[in-house]
Amino acid sequence: MGTFNGSAKGGAFSTASRSNRTQKGAGLQILFSLLLLADLFLLYTIIMQMTHLQKAFEASDTVNLILLIVLAIGAVALIYAVIRSGAWKRALCILLICSVLYLAVVYSDIPLIKNARETWITTAMATMRHQGLATYYFPSSVIEKRTEELREALNAQIGEITPEDAFTVEASDQVWITGMETDTRWAAPAEVIEELTPEQQAFYLLFYELDIDSCEAWIKTHPDALTDGYAHLLINEAGLEKNGTTIRTKLGEKVLAVDADNQILVVETDCGGARGVLAIAKQPARLHLCATANLPYHGDTVGTIASRNNGVLAMTGSSFIDVNAEGEAGKGNGGMIAGWAMCGGKTYGEHFGWGYKRLELRDDDWFYIADAPAAVGKGTTDAMEFQPAMVINGVKQNVGYWTDKNPRACIGQSKRGEILMLGVEGRGAGGSWGCSVSNCSDVLLTHDCITALNCDGGTTAILWYRGEPILRCSNSAIPQGRRLPTAWVYVSE
Repeated sequence: MGTFNGSAKGGAFSTASRSNRTQKGAGLQILFSLLLLADLFLLYTIIMQMTHLQKAFEASDTVNLILLIVLAIGAVALIYAVIRSGAWKRALCILLICSVLYLAVVYSDIPLIKNARETWITTAMATMRHQGLATYYFPSSVIEKRTEELREALNAQIGEITPEDAFTVEASDQVWITGMETDTRWAAPAEVIEELTPEQQAFYLLFYELDIDSCEAWIKTHPDALTDGYAHLLINEAGLEKNGTTIRTKLGEKVLAVDADNQILVVETDCGGARGVLAIAKQPARLHLCATANLPYHGDTVGTIASRNNGVLAMTGSSFIDVNAEGEAGKGNGGMIAGWAMCGGKTYGEHFGWGYKRLELRDDDWFYIADAPAAVGKGTTDAMEFQPAMVINGVKQNVGYWTDKNPRACIGQSKRGEILMLGVEGRGAGGSWGCSVSNCSDVLLTHDCITALNCDGGTTAILWYRGEPILRCSNSAIPQGRRLPTAWVYVSE
């Protein structure tokens, strides 16, 4: 008869117990090691945040100091825990693995990694407030290599300008429907046109972009819009708390506003997956670049500048030197204009140098593109400088590394003379993450753009119509947008 071997069973249980304790101990050692590395990474970030003008995060000196103390104490505690638990070998292995991964992220040419790295650096360096997201973590040589691509693209644009004789017919003398007969995108069936009254025909010739069936259907359910007839029809569902209309353009864009008196059409459009708002203003003679009344002390919001100048539609104008009196980047008040500007014949600032372009609005009511250091064109009444040029003579320009997803603002003109104001929401505003400058060029070209310049984006990008913003600012704390030195203002009738 067999006997029970208690010692054997107890030995097996003891071995399993020791194995479990060993595994648990190893797990804690790895956890301590990872927490230590994360703490040191954050400690490094806070030190950089406190010692560099280029910031990664918006936080006060007090908050940074508190974080520094907490993380320093945490690092000391974790170092003690790692040494006490005997995990220093594992910590060194993890550090070695992380170092190899870091080198791969920084220097690898594997397409997926390279594209992600370039997008990260581009997005960070395109801002004034968060450049530290790149400069803290990437060597200056890597950032400089990426920046060099911008220089190459801008260098290719040098000398690309709008010829003096580009426009032989003044916009005010044009028939808005010119060329439509051969442009099937805008054409309406003859049988549809024949069924319209003369008043309707005049309206749909002016707003040739509208899909007639959807517009008539909307008007039928909103008869009050026709109280003063088609010649004075006003539909305004462009506010941020509104949902637009069921009217569509012939390109399928949602219509937000139709303003017959001021000859303005506002549509919502897709810009590389981001929400864009395009305002089409059909009387270029009403457009002016208006300066804040307080230059050079501080700027004003686009809405404030527009209201002061009898504006009905307005958008971002000149950029500004975005530093405060203490030299902190990203905290300027909009009063220090960057580059050169002309507002109704009055000049401000100093010309930008190499790589920048100037958008000139001349007394023939056409936009012209010129190199910023070049002489100002004859007849210029309003002008601003920025980069890059997007469209010159109807040709899409190479905009280089402006490929990051960001809030955008750009202004241009169609072949019919219409002013095209395009803004794109980004950085999560309303669920939109922004787009590239190239995406904006594509949208403008679908509306027959022949001239366009990129304007300052980010939290500066704003569109304003009839007393309120119609584009979400990327900083929800300032829905009216940042203070600017100038704004493009389309004045009311």
